[in-house]
Parts: sequence; C-alpha cells; structure tokens
Amino acid sequence: MAEMLGPVDFKKTMDFWQQNKWSGFFPVVWHIIKDIPNRLFKHITLENNDNRPVTFSRDTQEIGLPQGLEVLKIFKAYRHGTSILDDFDFYEEKENTRCAQKGINADSLHEARVSYFGTDDLKSMGDIEASMESINLHEPWE
Repeated sequence: MAEMLGPVDFKKTMDFWQQNKWSGFFPVVWHIIKDIPNRLFKHITLENNDNRPVTFSRDTQEIGLPQGLEVLKIFKAYRHGTSILDDFDFYEEKENTRCAQKGINADSLHEARVSYFGTDDLKSMGDIEASMESINLHEPWE
C-alpha cells in the first residue's frame, strides 16, 4: 500500500517496465508491504464500478471512504508470512538479465536511479520492511 505524494510527471520516465507502453513518474511513500489473499477483499464492493468487488477494480480506481477504511483494516490486521520483499533477489536477477539482453549496464542503470531519486530517498529493503512493521496508520481502528 503506497501513498501518492504528487502528480504524475509525464516528462519523467524510468526503465522499469518490460513493455514500453507506460510512461511518467509520480512520487510515492510505501506504508505497508504484505501478501494478502484477494479473497479477503471480495466482500468490499464499489458503487462506481458496477458494484463489483474491489478486487476487480483497476489501478487508480477511486474508492470511497467506507470501503477504503475496510481495506485499511484488512491490511493492518492481516498477519502475513511473506511479501514481495522476500522475492527481491529473484526480481533483481531478472532485472540484471533484462539489462544484459538490452545491452544495458545494470550498475549504471542503478546509478542513474540513485541520481534521479537522490540518495536521501533510498533505503535498503530491510529498512523498508522494518518500517512497514512499525507503522501506525494514524490511529487504531475499532
């Protein structure tokens, strides 16, 4: 779960995507990183999406306050055993292979990302995961 901190800047792009059909950049701060089964969200429906479950919405789909609070409760309460951070080495290797196939030096791509984002914005995956565990999303829910 991430919070969008600013507008989309379509003039900035990064070489993140394996397909070149997306462009733009927007800053985010990650609040929670967990693997949560979709079945836990299927009871939450969205009036502005033909009353379909929230799991059938697209990225950037607007969610009303009551549904959003229910999603947050599930995120906060769910005891996870895994997260995408557990697979970081796999995705890093996959990225290195993709760079090699494109003739891109993975180290220089990483350096470009550091200079693009600034070193103050970068944390190790361990730091990010540790901070996710300690986050209090404003106040406890009933």
